[in-house]
Amino acid sequence: MKRARIICGTIIFVSCIVSLKLNAETFTYSGGCFWCTEADTEKLNGVSDVISGFTGGTTLNPRYEPGKWGDHREAAQVEYDPQIISFEELVRHVYRTIDYEDGEGQFCDRGRSYSPAIYYKTEAEKMTIKRLAPETSIVPIEPESTFYPVRNEHQDFYKKQTFKYEYYRFRCGRDSRIEFLNNQ
Repeated sequence: MKRARIICGTIIFVSCIVSLKLNAETFTYSGGCFWCTEADTEKLNGVSDVISGFTGGTTLNPRYEPGKWGDHREAAQVEYDPQIISFEELVRHVYRTIDYEDGEGQFCDRGRSYSPAIYYKTEAEKMTIKRLAPETSIVPIEPESTFYPVRNEHQDFYKKQTFKYEYYRFRCGRDSRIEFLNNQ
């Protein structure tokens, strides 16, 4: 009897996970360091996973090694359940957690690879992103392109290397700049 309950419970659990994956959609954005974008976005209810990687460039098979990611931006690919969190809520979240007035990088990280962008799949998504953009936003809104996940050691970096991550985030001034933008 106990074994039957365990099997039944496992089947229900797996069914729930499969159901979440079937309803899942993806949303991709660049907001500077992918460790930070991943950490900020994984906390949202309805987000099942955030993958760090590269997108928005033309270099084939970019890698997280000096000079190997070419013209791509660091990015986060968000897997979410649209029945729990909407595309609109995700876009609002992005604008609340990036420096939308800085197109030359984000916080202490400079250059195209750290510059912000929000990617869309449809014209409706593009219009939503434009409508929600703060008046002073200079964030490019671009069609979604191939997303290249980075190596596993950079996934969930903020969980694996908490001290290094927290020091980096503080030193970079990310939170103080975001607080300033959100309280204007």
